[in-house]
Amino acid sequence: MLKSLLQILSFFLVASSLSAQPNINVNNIDIVRSEYGIPHIFSKTDAEAVYGIAWAQCEDNFNVMQENFAATKGLSGRITGKLGALLDLLYQVFEIEEYVASRYEMDITPEIEALLQSYAAGVNRYAALHPKEVKHKKLFPITPKQIVGMYTLQYHLMHNSGMELGRLLTKKFDYELNKNLNRGSNAMAYSPKKTADEKTYLVGNPHQPVNTMGNFWEVSVHSEEGYEMFGATFSVGGLTPVIGSNRNLGWSHTTNYQNSSDVYKLEMHPTQKNIYNYDGKWLELEEEKVKLKVKIGPAIIPVTQKFYRSIYGPTFKKTKGYYSYKSHAFYNLKGPEQWYKMGKAKNINEFFEAINLQGVPSQTITYADKDEHIFHLSAFVHPMRDESFDWTKVLPGNTSGNNWNLEKVHPVSSNPQVVDPACGYVYNCNNTVFKMTAPEENLKPEDFPKSFHLLTSNTLRANTAARLIQEKEKISFEEARKIRENVTIDLKNLSFRNCMNCGDLPKIIAKYPELAEYKAIFEKWNGSYDVENKQAALFSVTVMNIGKYIRKQMGNMEQDVPEEVFVKAMLKAAKFLKKHHGGLEVDLGKVQKAVRGKSKYKVELPMYGNVNTLASASFIPYKKGMFKIDSGDSFLFYAKYGKDGLESMETINAFGNSMKPKHPNHTDQTEMYVKKQTKKLELDLEKLRQSGEAYHPQ
Repeated sequence: MLKSLLQILSFFLVASSLSAQPNINVNNIDIVRSEYGIPHIFSKTDAEAVYGIAWAQCEDNFNVMQENFAATKGLSGRITGKLGALLDLLYQVFEIEEYVASRYEMDITPEIEALLQSYAAGVNRYAALHPKEVKHKKLFPITPKQIVGMYTLQYHLMHNSGMELGRLLTKKFDYELNKNLNRGSNAMAYSPKKTADEKTYLVGNPHQPVNTMGNFWEVSVHSEEGYEMFGATFSVGGLTPVIGSNRNLGWSHTTNYQNSSDVYKLEMHPTQKNIYNYDGKWLELEEEKVKLKVKIGPAIIPVTQKFYRSIYGPTFKKTKGYYSYKSHAFYNLKGPEQWYKMGKAKNINEFFEAINLQGVPSQTITYADKDEHIFHLSAFVHPMRDESFDWTKVLPGNTSGNNWNLEKVHPVSSNPQVVDPACGYVYNCNNTVFKMTAPEENLKPEDFPKSFHLLTSNTLRANTAARLIQEKEKISFEEARKIRENVTIDLKNLSFRNCMNCGDLPKIIAKYPELAEYKAIFEKWNGSYDVENKQAALFSVTVMNIGKYIRKQMGNMEQDVPEEVFVKAMLKAAKFLKKHHGGLEVDLGKVQKAVRGKSKYKVELPMYGNVNTLASASFIPYKKGMFKIDSGDSFLFYAKYGKDGLESMETINAFGNSMKPKHPNHTDQTEMYVKKQTKKLELDLEKLRQSGEAYHPQ
């Protein structure tokens, strides 16, 4: 009885909050669910479209959306445990609530405020009508400022500085600067100079977690005010698609590896506690404590994390001293506006106007349009910094000379970019910006400030992409797909350097007699990570072992792995296969699985790939003798443009478009996904409207 009364009270509290929201007429919003449950939102206004996005997203992903929003109220640890507690901690350590409040009026225009209000209204209305799905009574209603705070937290997680912060937070390691932790994503664009049919192609292949927060949710938007886009946003929440295509142009993102944060070692007073030197003056550290509540099993455990603040920012005590951390991620609150205006852009000039907002503080952009333009841009917010300091190392924390501020940043035009190359193609696979097109058209390191700390190394994926693209004079749309789907590495030039830094594999194998069996398998292998390949499992498990070592050391993609570690990883892989599969040759698909769901809803299928292949996958332990995909190929799309605009678009989303375990669209794309198949989107609006039964959000 009490529970029912609380649910009714919650309903009226949330419903009353809607009176402050914009005037949304839900009868102007149609949601059409096509095959595989993809929602297509039709509306009169952009604000109503965003309301429809919020509603449909809640229908598919309300469970994981709440986990993300909970951090804005310090509730994530109570809902999801240790991982959620980390989000709560980051939100408070970086004072995101205060940061949003300080910039909201300055950065959020009335147009974007209306969209934020609409999104909040849609989520709050869903929460009010589905109280049994709400994970914590204090979570709703959400506000526009919380939505912006959620974006800000996500920027930091995307900003490639988490490993540095991780080393500062952990007690297991003392601090040592690490840059360029390897993650994965691919993107390619081809102009008519390179394509067989003289069309323009765009290939998007972000590599994200596939079973947890951070994976993608597919949606299309069709507003009578001109906002129309086919694409995807994050399943944990987002006003608009963040990758995809409108009728005129499209783009995808990959993670880049420029200098995203800095660490300072403070000069502490020799006798006085918590006193540090700054420009010859002794200042006192501010001591702070974050009180967290963490769900561990059925219990909620209180945890306190102590840290400090210096003039540089959040500060942590280590055995070798005090270290302050400073991120470039906190530049402005214009991320929602930037992605919205990128989606509304009609041409390359309007698209660059949106990028110039610099609201998304990192990520590369690979672009193509109907006017035959292509480009690749490594977008990043770079503060103006004193070039006399070595920004790749831990900095001295006693001078204002290296204490940059984000009032002065380099413009987007200073970022590494290649626009309309004569060769007709650009690509990125998380590799150096100095290899993103034909060799003769690539950028040069001397043309950029050293403080950018631009990555100079390549990934095996990038080497493969360059080789496959360059060996063809012209590329068809189907061939562009096949390049992206490739699961073979080049054994003639094999080195794990710049991806796992494990040295030259053939030489190491030949050097150690105990690797004789391993050597025999290697000599039979064709380099393919196809599910039916019988030699690939040995090398895939070896790479997993090396990756585990690097993660344990909190290392990065350029770190040197001792040769003996690599040998142990190979021997361990061989022992694993013998124990669980009776020998070193076994179908890769018997070792690697795509797994999602529970009990009768569960799917388990053979999974291709490796972290080093273009069709990428990384794995975690599953059950005896097997691993399951954890991240890699997620939302894939292939778009083709002619002179009149978008002509065709094909997509696939890992597993399915819903994160709700019992939802019919939780696993319904899995078989297509593991077979590297796609679904072709209907671009004719009348036919799209007829592809499913229309309904209004509530």
